Formats: sequence, structure tokens, C-alpha cells
Amino acid sequence: MTIRQQTALLRRVSALALVIAATAVGAAQAEVTTVGPDDDSTSVSDIVVTGRRPMAESQAVALQIQKNSDSLVSVLSADAVGALPDQNIAFAIGRLPGVAVERDQGQARYVNLRGAPVYWTTLSFDGLSVVSPEGRSTRFDNIPSAIASLITVEKAIVPSMPGDTVAGNVDIRTRRAFDYDGQRINGKLGLGRVKLGGGDEVDANLVYSNVFADKLGIVAQASYYSREMATDNWETDPYLANTTYPTKHFAREHENKHYRLTRENMSATVRLDYKFDENHSIFFSTVNTYFHDDELRDNFIFRLDQGTDAAGNGYTSAAYVNGNNPTFGTTYGARINARIDYRDTKEAMTTNTLGGEHRWNKLSATWRLNYTFTQDGRDTPVTIAFQSPSSFLLRPTVEYDFRNGDVNTVKLFQTGGVTGARTRGAQVMNIEDFQFPMTSAGNLKGGDFTNAYTAKADFDYEAELGGHETKFEFGGLWTDRTKKSRESSFTRNFSGSGVPTWAQFASNIEYLGSQNLNYTFRYTDKDTTTAFVDGLVANGTATKNDTTANYWRVGETITAGYVMGTTRFGWGNMVYGVRAEHIQNHGQAYVTGLGLVKTKNDMTLFYPSAHVNWNLREDLKLRVGVTTSASRADFDDLRPNFTYNDSAMTVSGGNPDAKPERQVGLDTYLEWYAGRETFFSAGVFYKDLKDVLVQTSRVFGDTSLNSGGIDRSAYDYSGIGNAGSGHLKGLELFFSGTAETFVQERNLPSWLGGFGARLSGTWTSSEVDLPSVGGVPARTISVLGTSDAVYNVQAIYEKYGMTLRLAYQYRTPWGQSVGAYRVINGGTYPTDNGDIFWDSDEELDFSARYRVNKNVEMFFDASNLTNQGSRRYGDQSRYPIEYEKFGRRFVGGVRFNF
Repeated sequence: MTIRQQTALLRRVSALALVIAATAVGAAQAEVTTVGPDDDSTSVSDIVVTGRRPMAESQAVALQIQKNSDSLVSVLSADAVGALPDQNIAFAIGRLPGVAVERDQGQARYVNLRGAPVYWTTLSFDGLSVVSPEGRSTRFDNIPSAIASLITVEKAIVPSMPGDTVAGNVDIRTRRAFDYDGQRINGKLGLGRVKLGGGDEVDANLVYSNVFADKLGIVAQASYYSREMATDNWETDPYLANTTYPTKHFAREHENKHYRLTRENMSATVRLDYKFDENHSIFFSTVNTYFHDDELRDNFIFRLDQGTDAAGNGYTSAAYVNGNNPTFGTTYGARINARIDYRDTKEAMTTNTLGGEHRWNKLSATWRLNYTFTQDGRDTPVTIAFQSPSSFLLRPTVEYDFRNGDVNTVKLFQTGGVTGARTRGAQVMNIEDFQFPMTSAGNLKGGDFTNAYTAKADFDYEAELGGHETKFEFGGLWTDRTKKSRESSFTRNFSGSGVPTWAQFASNIEYLGSQNLNYTFRYTDKDTTTAFVDGLVANGTATKNDTTANYWRVGETITAGYVMGTTRFGWGNMVYGVRAEHIQNHGQAYVTGLGLVKTKNDMTLFYPSAHVNWNLREDLKLRVGVTTSASRADFDDLRPNFTYNDSAMTVSGGNPDAKPERQVGLDTYLEWYAGRETFFSAGVFYKDLKDVLVQTSRVFGDTSLNSGGIDRSAYDYSGIGNAGSGHLKGLELFFSGTAETFVQERNLPSWLGGFGARLSGTWTSSEVDLPSVGGVPARTISVLGTSDAVYNVQAIYEKYGMTLRLAYQYRTPWGQSVGAYRVINGGTYPTDNGDIFWDSDEELDFSARYRVNKNVEMFFDASNLTNQGSRRYGDQSRYPIEYEKFGRRFVGGVRFNF
């Protein structure tokens, strides 16, 4: 969608804003006037705003905007965003048809459109694409919903959109003063509780807007959200396949990660609009978001592979594997690896735009100049490692029980006997009764930083083509993005006697989770532990590490242009055109043994597309589109080196030779606007894929990154690569409606008219061909990130100033990464975890709001009511590798509008 199309849409959005404003002040009714594609003012419909049913009424106007659009979109108004516990943009658009979310710590983070991978979705503010702190996989949890007046999910790809928009674009229209008449102050204050861990939750925002002399509009907004929580977590992985008994998958280790977390989201935006006259205006906007995780991790890792059976046979030996069960058994003299990791994660984005909109008779122009800075921080003020001594008599005998799959547990016992005849002693309930002295302590400061500069201009001209009204559009874009990583770290290694132990850092805080651990422990004290590490650095006993191996810098310059036309017929219109992009990539990084390595490449890509919007009837619209697009590997995936993270125990690898993943898509949708508050749509979609990008994962298995006494060969490795061809196809259904018209037409009791529902389902099927590697036969997988089915169900009651809504989201399992496999005795088995999947995910939320008067509304939100755990597994569902629970959340408060 061009900036010009965005402008036309924004004028219709202004009508929506007036409706919502009228609702807020309790207007008895309002007639909405909007602007059609030809910019002639036309009455939309007799939209009655009673002030008692704001969700239904704003949805009706949003549907009118959708109907008037020249492309396939889903629209969410600010009023609808505020009606649910939708603190961030990911939660908000997760209610729309065809949208699924991926979560972190129980909070929606990434967005999947129509079952597609997260990197197929792009982000824009007011029609201008911006880069996310993480790169192409846009994070939406660091964008508070309070900054938006309207969210448009654009599913039809047109030449004015960036070429890497594959599944669609999420455009966030920020608030502006001309949406309202005169001065406006509104806001929200909510306080609540998180059940797991008993933490506090705060959700607040404030908006001020005003128009001066009918020329200058100013709007300023600020928001703050925080949540204190604990997490139930266990991880059992990687699974180690034995060549003699390949069907028996024994886990190398079991880990309990005891999280304590404070999560904060903040935002501040300012927008200035100046109107010279009705045809010329300029604006400046600054959007600033800040995401902060203060995460305290106290981890206990039980290395089962470091133990033996009673006869002293090694955990991975044929004798051990033959005589034991992978899901229930005992390993004697297992090793405890404990860790304290305090993560102070900061993600920030500031995007500043200067722009203008101009019209001269039949010619219109818009322009944008933008600077965006993002920070993806990974500060770790504390990283401490502990490890059991070498003597098996000082280590625990561990009884592991992984039979449930959702509740993996261990029991700890003393170990006795001699090397060839080990015995299990009494059960030990306090894990600190075992010795596991400190082996290293240190910290890390650093992150990834992006600078992006963009210039964009769009023009459109009204003319005729073959006797039909046609709007010709053309424009260009230049953007330069540079992303670099920098970090510094200190480490001190410990050995011998007198080494600090866990007890030195322990607090008296009792366990905040709900798992049956079968052992007790003490959380560490943040101040004491941080002061200890700071002291090591200050007194010089901690050594500064050589972190050049983790340095990289990548850049991307895009020069793009497009031409497109919209030709109108009596039955509808056609939108057609082509986009060309010239892309230059460059990167540099330090590679072990080679020093600074530089890479450079460039390519030119073309993206033709065509769409037909056919008005079968006044209330029935058919949309058909053919699109092309290309997904490029993320910025850090293009670096020419490996990097490691000791606190996360991970290694990631770059691949500057990764090719763009190319797609050709076909969309066919039927939309039925059955009434002012009733809508139904059905659509099918298909994408043909080539050079599909896949995330690979395995145990690193290489000693080249070992340094400072740290063995990184057993870290989890991830990287990017190209697979073969594939496809994705699917069906999307959506219904939105209320009983109001039905009840009125049949003279039923008026209270029945408050019932309504919004139902959507998306079903997808996909395939990607993986080539033969190392003797492993070629195989077929689903596109990573895709679920076979996604459901959104909302039950609504809205009447007499009260709004109640129960919202349920569900998605089936989806792939996260492609793992390594090998052939044993003619069969194919995973080398460790194999392909990794997220299991099915669901969330049930409830929202209630009551309008006290025209200025004040009370609300109550309850989130994650089913408290279903997030579960990952390797290769097959019977091999779970991680399970987490986050607890229910409850918030209540007040909204005000003056």
C-alpha cells in the first residue's frame, strides 16, 4: 500500500476516531462521513453510536474501512485494542483472523500471518517500514498497544510494499491531534497480581492532544507496563542416540531453571502536524519504545551422562543403554552443574520521521525522511558457574522420571560403594548438602545495535486508461541499514580449596514456583551476588576476555522503485504493477585463525503483482491476487563467523552465502458484508517456495571456540541455511457479528441484543524438500513456524454500558529448527534432538469493562486462565526437551477521557 493509499485510508480512519470519540463522550448518535478511493466525500452508512456498545460500533466502522480498501486488509481500532488485556501489539493483533502468536514468558512476542514464519511479516509506522531490534523477525512485544490509534494488517502484497513482505505487513497508525476536536486528555491506570510468584503488575498510559489555530496539531503519549513473576521450568536435553541401540534416546542432562523476572515496557511518542491548507501539510513524529527484562536465573543442571550404572558402565555405553530405560532409571555419581545468571536485557527502538503530503489538482505526492536506531542488549551483570568434584562419592545418585512428559523430575540420593559396585544411599532433600564449588565468575556487557536511514517518495496521478478512471502510482525508496555487535566481558576461574559455594550467595527467599522438585534450594541474593562479581572486576582478579571472536558488522543498502496502477470499472477495480530492488550486502567479522574477514555481494530482484477487487453485489466482494516476494536471511545470519553466549550456553553461526528465499503467491478471498455488524469471509491462499531458509540446530561439537578454561563444544548450536523447494497452502474463515439486528427485527427482549461473537480459523499445509546430507536420505518437512491449524474464538456481551469478552486462542504444533540426523543400520535417527518443535499452544483471556459516565470507565482483565504450559520437543512428541508455566494474571483499574 502506497503512502498515498495510506493517506486515503487515514482519512477514513479519522472518521473512525470521531466515532470512538463520540462514544467516549456519550453522544447519542453520530453520522460518519468518510473518503472513498476517489477522494470524494461520501456518506458511509447510518452508524448509530449510543455510547453503550463501543466495541461493536467501532468494529462496524472498521469493517467499512476494510470494505473500501483496494487491498486485502484486517483492521483493529484503538477502542478494540483497549477492550482486552492487550498490553502489546502482538496480543492485540493476535485477535484478528489468520493471526497466530509465539510467546516468551507467557507474553505474545512474534506474529505469524496465515500460518507463515515470523520473518515473513514486516512492520511499519504510519506507512513507513522500520527495522525491529532483532532484525527481520519483528518483535511486537516491545511495542505497547497504547501508541496505536489503528492497526492494519495488510495481507495483499502490492508493489509499494518492501519486497521482503511475504505474508503481510502490520502498519501501526500512531495517534494524531487532528483525530479529535480541540484538547483531549485520556489515559489508563491498572494494578494487578501475577499468581505464580505473587508479583505485582502495573499498566498505565497517558495521552494529551490539542489543535492550535486550526493549523498546528500536537499529540504526546507515554505508557508504562511492568510485571513481576516467577516461572516453572525444566529442560531435558539433548537426547543422545546410541549406535548399538538407536531407538533408545537417553537425555544427556536434566535442568531446572528457576526464573525470577521483572519485565517492563515503556513508550513515549510525540507527533506534530502542521497544515498549510487543505492540500499541503507536513509532520514530524518520534516513536520511542523500551523493553527491559531484569531476569534472575538460578539453574541446577544434572549431567546424567557423567554418571554410570551400578556396575560402573558409562551412561552412553552399550551395557548401560541395554539395561536401562530412557524415561525412568538411575545414574550413579551424576554431576551437578549449577549456574547463577542475572540478565539485564534492554531492547530499545527510536524512529524519527519528517514527512509531508501535497496535492496539486490530479497529482499528489508524499515524502518521508526517517532515522531509526535500535538496541538489542544482552548485558549479563552476573554469570557464575559451579560444578561437582570429580569423585563420584561426592556426587549424587540421580533417579530420573521422565514418564509423564509434562512433569519431568529427578530425585537425589547419596552415592556409595566402589567404582565397579556403586550403591544408592539415603535420599537428600537439600541440594546444598552436595558439594559443587564455584568454577568461574564474571560478567558481560554488550548487544547488537542498528542504525537505519531511509528516504521515500510516492506520487499518484489521476487519469484515464482505455476510457476507465485510473490512478497511476510510482515512487522510490533508499534505505541504508548497519547492524553491529559489540561486547566486553570479564572472567575469573576458581579451583582448589577455599572456593566460594552457593551458600555464600543464598537468600532466605522460599521457592516461588509450583513444581514438585523433590529437593529444596535457596534463591541467590541479587545485591550480594552482583557486588561479589563487581568486586572481582574492580580489584583486577577477573581478567578481561578477548571478545573479538564475537565481533561482527553487517550492512544492507536498498535502492527501490515501483510503478503501479489502479483501474476502476463498474464492477470494481484492478491493481497491478512491479517493484524493483537493488540490494547490496556487506559484512565483516573476526574468524579464528583468519583474522578479520570481509564479505560483499549484491543482487537485483523484481516483484510483479496483480489484484482484482470485484464487487459481486453491494455487500459481496471477491478479491484475487497474484504476488511475488523474497525473504532474505537476517542481518546477523549474514555475518561470516561463529559467536557464543556463555550464560545461555549457545553458539550461533553466520552464513553470508545464504540465498534469498523466493515466493510466488495466489490469494482468493470472498467477503460478505451481511449487515452493519455482521461480516463473513472465506479465503484460500497458496505460495510456491524456492531456496527455503531454514534454521538448523545441533550440539556444536567443536573445540575451536574454547578459551579461558571454558569448554564450549557441548553448547547448543544454531545457524541458517537454504533448503530446496516447497509450498504453503491454506484456508482462512472468519465471522464477526452481534445479535442486535436479529433481536430488533423480531421484537425480542432488548438485553438479548448484547450477545456477539468473532470466530476465525486458519488451516495450512506446507512442504519443504531437504536435500541428502552425509548419507542421510532427502526428506520433507513442514515450513518452519507453520501450524496446521490456528483458531481464535471470542464470545462477547455488550449492553447497558457493560462489555464482557471471553477470548480463546489455539494453535497446533509448529517447527522451530531443523536438526542433524544420521543413518544407523539402514534407519535414520537424530544425532541429538533432531528437528525441534513447539507443542500446541492455547490461551484463554477474560475482559470486563463498565462505563461509569462519559469520562470514566472501570475495567478488569484476567489473562492466561487455563495456565497451559509451553512445551518443546525433539523429533517426536514423546521426547520433550522443555516445559514452562507462567501463571494466571489479573489486572483492574480505570480509564478516563476528558
